Amino acid sequence: RKRVFGPREAQICIADALENAKSSAAALSATHSTPSHATSRHKTPRAQAAFGASSDARAAKIGLSQKQRAAIRKRGKEKEEKMPRQAKGKRGQSPPAATTNFANQKAASQAATNSLNSLRRVDPSIVEILASATHATLYNFGADQEWERADVEGPLFIAARNAHPRVRLVVLNRLSMTNMVEDVDETFELEVVDRYLIFRRSDDETRIRGLWFHSLEEHARMGEILERLVEEAQQPPPPPPPAAPAVAASLMGALSVNEPAAPLLSPSLFAPPAPAP
Repeated sequence: RKRVFGPREAQICIADALENAKSSAAALSATHSTPSHATSRHKTPRAQAAFGASSDARAAKIGLSQKQRAAIRKRGKEKEEKMPRQAKGKRGQSPPAATTNFANQKAASQAATNSLNSLRRVDPSIVEILASATHATLYNFGADQEWERADVEGPLFIAARNAHPRVRLVVLNRLSMTNMVEDVDETFELEVVDRYLIFRRSDDETRIRGLWFHSLEEHARMGEILERLVEEAQQPPPPPPPAAPAVAASLMGALSVNEPAAPLLSPSLFAPPAPAP
């Protein structure tokens, strides 16, 4: 049977329970409590900050006056203002990489010189690189109306020469020692389609080839330059300048009796004067 408590008995039980709880809490705190000097000795500054110890409280423990604390704060602000902006980044943020324009320009110049030397080993008449692409692949248009990949791929160059023809298209082959060399002259025909530069010669229309580009930007740039060069190559050459008239070596040579020659001046100037009327 359950025991039924009256109001008075219930109040007595609640009071006893509260008293027992207070005594248990006091005993537990007395068991785990340590002296304040021991706690401050074993805690690091970061741990003290985590437990709510401020900089002012730590300064007070070592005996600093209010004026000394103000001077320390002022010195810290001045030091922070003198710090460069790059050092004030967020935690974990790496400083921006320094730009080395001079080093980049030097590397680009060295790469251009190496490419020109490689082209001169293929054609000693090459004097300048007009344009280049990092990678191009050569395809042949077969009799079955399908593109067949040739064993030629590598960097593509539009090179200027000091002989005829003045412009050449060169692919330095990375797959073998056989490079692609194509003259850009009046017989060179070009068409720009998708990623291809399709070309053939007017004297051999059955042989159609194409250069495929991985980069659309390089394809557009090289196609624009080649179209302009082909248009210039197909224009008729300018007429030669008129030849200068032949002039006698000297006046005595022109008046020589043994070998008569055309006089330098009009014959009337050398005739005797007419008698006066």
